[in-house]
Amino acid sequence: MAEHHYTLCYPSLGNYDIAIKYFVNNGLVAGYMAPPVMTKRTMDLGAKYSPDFVCAPFKCHMGNYIEALEEGANVLIQTGGTCRLGYYGELHEQILRDMGYDFEMFNITLFRYKSLFSFIKDAKKYSDHFNLLRLVGAIPATFKMVTGIDKVEDFYRQNMGFEIKKGSFDKVYNRFLAELRKAKGLRQVKQIYKKAMADMKAIPINKPEHPIRVGLVGEYFTIMDPFSNHEIEKKLAQMGAEVHRWMNLSNSLLICPDERVLKKLRHYINYDLNKFPASIWVDIHQKESSKYIKYNTGCSSVATITLAEYYAKKGFDGLVHIKSFGCTPEMDCIPVLHNISDDYHIPTLFMSYDTQTGDTGVETRIEAFYDMMSMKHERQ
Repeated sequence: MAEHHYTLCYPSLGNYDIAIKYFVNNGLVAGYMAPPVMTKRTMDLGAKYSPDFVCAPFKCHMGNYIEALEEGANVLIQTGGTCRLGYYGELHEQILRDMGYDFEMFNITLFRYKSLFSFIKDAKKYSDHFNLLRLVGAIPATFKMVTGIDKVEDFYRQNMGFEIKKGSFDKVYNRFLAELRKAKGLRQVKQIYKKAMADMKAIPINKPEHPIRVGLVGEYFTIMDPFSNHEIEKKLAQMGAEVHRWMNLSNSLLICPDERVLKKLRHYINYDLNKFPASIWVDIHQKESSKYIKYNTGCSSVATITLAEYYAKKGFDGLVHIKSFGCTPEMDCIPVLHNISDDYHIPTLFMSYDTQTGDTGVETRIEAFYDMMSMKHERQ
């Protein structure tokens, strides 16, 4: 493999590094380093060099950046977010430079306030052989990777708890991710996704006609990153629940406030507004069908409230609200979620994660919550 002058790295976020690596290697024609696997050391490093009361995603990113720089990355990517995370790139950069690291920060957040030309101009700096057609040509396969991961994971979390032979779903899921990492283009990505879905649907399961259903809502980083939320989805599924989580990278792109961007994104990712949960997309943007939210309170908070109401109306057995410590928009959601819980008589578990959150405490709370949902389910 040819040596690249630049080696880019994006902080850990589930398995989306697969799609990011593909785009950087094939579209930007640059080197890419997948972030080191998140461990307690990652969290400890991030907490040590971050302000105390900043939210957990900031600390996760900081730990990721430090470990990536230690392993040879020299360009750090920051995409920010629709909350104060959008300002974190500059702070990350300053702290890391004060620590003595030599690197470049590719802060994509800044290009929201500039032009597409400015983005391309900066992206060219990190490319060995920049070609605009090649950059654009890599987009379809990249988006298909993202949507493929999301759809496979949707099916996985809704069915893996009912498998007859333990480990069947994990085997197919891990093979899907391994093959996706080797994909060379859009055709291969489609074939890998199609085979994974067929293999998962062929797994024998013993699923009741009316399983316990739990809906996960909350802040988009912590809810999408298994390490950050202590794999709460898998734990709930293994107890025997059908786990639903709408918030993923595919759908979070659709809550972008710019309608022009939304139309382009829907074209690329083939999003069908007539399928579940079409009403959620409408509600998130119009906010007129809900008595609980009338104004945009920032970040993923509108989606959190809209989704919670949606799951409650659909007769779900429980809600789990997932957020990082210090996430202000999601803190504003908590009183509203209490109202939804009371109005629809649906139990709600509030999970707030920080770098000091322990796995044992998480499991204890999940077990108690599952017992509560089971009793409610049996009564109904």
